[in-house]
Amino acid sequence: MANRITLKIYDLIGPIWVSTDDGQKVFDKIVAAFEAGRAVDLSFAHHENLISSFLNAAIGQLYSSYSEDFLAQHLAFADLDDDDRIMLDRTIDNAKRYFANPDAYDQAWEDEIGKEIDEEFDEE
Repeated sequence: MANRITLKIYDLIGPIWVSTDDGQKVFDKIVAAFEAGRAVDLSFAHHENLISSFLNAAIGQLYSSYSEDFLAQHLAFADLDDDDRIMLDRTIDNAKRYFANPDAYDQAWEDEIGKEIDEEFDEE
């Protein structure tokens, strides 16, 4: 990889990191950097709110297109407090599990939702 760049999430979307749309903007910037042959240091500095749906869009979906080894070599995280690190690690672990076998997870979700819908109609 030619060189590293620092992407500051705050500069991309401001201090509130809760929407999947904003997460998608961060994802798109990361992918563009990878496609340009650059590694990314992603800064989490200066946020007020951070939730997992944002991280799923920004980071989790990277595991659908890139290997764990590639991401370990080309994506680093900076300026994380302990709570953010825990949430990020959970997002990454969930993404790895899901993208290792998405069909099984999707089927399990459909089965569960189908049960809930059937139970809901049975109560009526």
